[in-house]
Amino acid sequence: MTPLAASSDVRRARRAYAIVAVWIPVLLTTVAVILLLTWLPQVPATVAIHWGRGGEPDGFGPAWSVPLLTAAVGYGLAALFGVIALGTRRSGEWGPTLRFLGALSCGTTAFLLVLVTVSFATQRGLADASDAPSIGLPLVAGLVAGAIAAAAGWFAQPAVTVSGGSGEAAVSAVALSEGERAAWLRTTTMSRAAMVAIAGVTLLMAVLAVVFGVSGGELWWLFAALALLFAVLAATTFVFRVSVTESGLRVQSLVGLPRFSVPLAEIESVSVVRVDPAAEFGGWGFRLGIDGRFGIVLHAGEAIQVERRHGRPLVVTVDDAQTGAGLLAALVGRAQTARP
Repeated sequence: MTPLAASSDVRRARRAYAIVAVWIPVLLTTVAVILLLTWLPQVPATVAIHWGRGGEPDGFGPAWSVPLLTAAVGYGLAALFGVIALGTRRSGEWGPTLRFLGALSCGTTAFLLVLVTVSFATQRGLADASDAPSIGLPLVAGLVAGAIAAAAGWFAQPAVTVSGGSGEAAVSAVALSEGERAAWLRTTTMSRAAMVAIAGVTLLMAVLAVVFGVSGGELWWLFAALALLFAVLAATTFVFRVSVTESGLRVQSLVGLPRFSVPLAEIESVSVVRVDPAAEFGGWGFRLGIDGRFGIVLHAGEAIQVERRHGRPLVVTVDDAQTGAGLLAALVGRAQTARP
């Protein structure tokens, strides 16, 4: 495929992704919010928002919160999946991971919107939200709508796979004299766009927790827990320290956990690859690629890739990956030579 044809295919795939993952969810969310606002005068001031195993309502909240949450979730998901696609603009890569994410966005949004809208509609005319009917019908309707939307989203996107040159690069082992000790240390930081996205979601959850707490809504604890979860996610994934020593490869969060290590004896081979987080791993952070690689993917660019004797290949994005991989290859070679 020529570069011009590849570029044309990526543009076509990106346009289809934008329609499926962003614009259709935005349209569906807008329609759902309008319907919910129209029905507000017809439902009790407090509505059922959660149902137990038996299908009976067991959680309640202010009616005005439903369109608010629907807008936050619907538009938030569209924005999130839109940001993921923007990350591929520089690399020019595209692949089945992004096609899957587009279908996932469309299907998830359709499922949630239909579930919320139908369950809200069934409460029109009720005097007491405790008389709300079972969640069974809205749940089935949501599942069917989500499955149809996801399938339609998948087939509406072209099957385009374009690599921007992320194949393995040769690694030159660093020359080490017998008995010489060496170490390589680097700090790798998540891309600014990903950090802003996580921080934005954290702030949104915190604001919703405060709003629901002040208004007496029962869901404040859920949003507070989500805010705490995203805060922990930020603290443990924004910055990692990467080291290559005679113990092997070690990758550790700035706060100490999580940490990953691959001893020299477990390393089959070492290479340097160029990584596009969105196209190859579907995003940033701890990711499992569609090809089975496990990645600590904080930004686009160079990465050390380690093939293990047992387990999945490990990929970690870090600057000066060539030097780190070269030293690791030298240490692995020396360890193999020293074995009886």
